[in-house]
Amino acid sequence: MDIQNLIDNTFKKYGLKKTIFRKELFKLFYDSLNSLSAKEISKQFSSSTDKASIYRALDSFEKSGLIHQVPDKNNLLRYSLCKSECKPNNHAHDHAHFLCSVCEETFCLDDFKLPSAKSHNGFLINHLKIIMEGTCVRCKSI
Repeated sequence: MDIQNLIDNTFKKYGLKKTIFRKELFKLFYDSLNSLSAKEISKQFSSSTDKASIYRALDSFEKSGLIHQVPDKNNLLRYSLCKSECKPNNHAHDHAHFLCSVCEETFCLDDFKLPSAKSHNGFLINHLKIIMEGTCVRCKSI
């Protein structure tokens, strides 16, 4: 499937408006190997794309279940495409995140499954998150 068909099918599935900017934003996420911050996204687009448009698109993508927030070493908001079938306002991610201490990128570790735990010593667990820190593959080879 070519990228244009993928974009059309994805936007239809998630009920998203197909503006030129949103299609380019989806392609940016699709081509990215790691998560993206709003600042990094802004650098990829012309100065005619204002911050409000970026944040509105990110909010719409997240609410639809297309992208999810990922942790950042500096507590900035970062986003990554949802690999699993997420639903509007209900993200179901069962993977860990890796924060590289060298390049400070955040990666979704989709193949690292979280343990299934609903409670522990009387505590009810609603969400389980594992964040690993170290050196990513790219930085390790430098």
